[in-house]
Amino acid sequence: MIKAGSKDKILDAAKRLFGEVGYAETTYKKIARDAGVADGLIAHHFGSKENLFMEVEKKILLELLEKLDESIYYASDGLSAVINFCKCMLKFSAEKNNGYITLLRCSPFIPPQTTTNTDAVIQACDGVVRKMRECIKRGMDDGTIRRDDPETMANIIFAMIIGATRSYLLNRENLLSLNCDENFYPEVIRFLEGNLAAGSKG
Repeated sequence: MIKAGSKDKILDAAKRLFGEVGYAETTYKKIARDAGVADGLIAHHFGSKENLFMEVEKKILLELLEKLDESIYYASDGLSAVINFCKCMLKFSAEKNNGYITLLRCSPFIPPQTTTNTDAVIQACDGVVRKMRECIKRGMDDGTIRRDDPETMANIIFAMIIGATRSYLLNRENLLSLNCDENFYPEVIRFLEGNLAAGSKG
């Protein structure tokens, strides 16, 4: 078994802490203590907290993109591709230790005045959205998804999925008085499928 190096330990610790306490409260000291490394190694490997944050976000998004690609690959038509995409995002949000909560708690975009290079994270975010648009277009072309503005449709789907994951995860932490039991995500999928399918009124 290969031992994790200090860089990987720092990334894993930062991913957990950004998700648990947010960007502002995640300090070098907390990361170093959680990773079991000296504080100076964080600056050595990443240069700054902003750089570390961007690396964490990129790592999470690239893992999500890989899983989305796999879920779409097995879809027989456009509607199935959209539904598989949504199921994949919901499943990913419920998995422990993959850092999804960091995407919800901390914006993947650092403010514009930062000196940190955000290109990789922005490209990864764009990749997620682009894949959804491609699935929607495929469904409209093959007749499985009702005709509508694909941009608006993609925006609504993302709003629902991200809203659903926020409700589920925050409820799990007792921050909201919502009943998000094991049927919550399946019901979200049923609602989306019923409203997207060709012949539905939307």
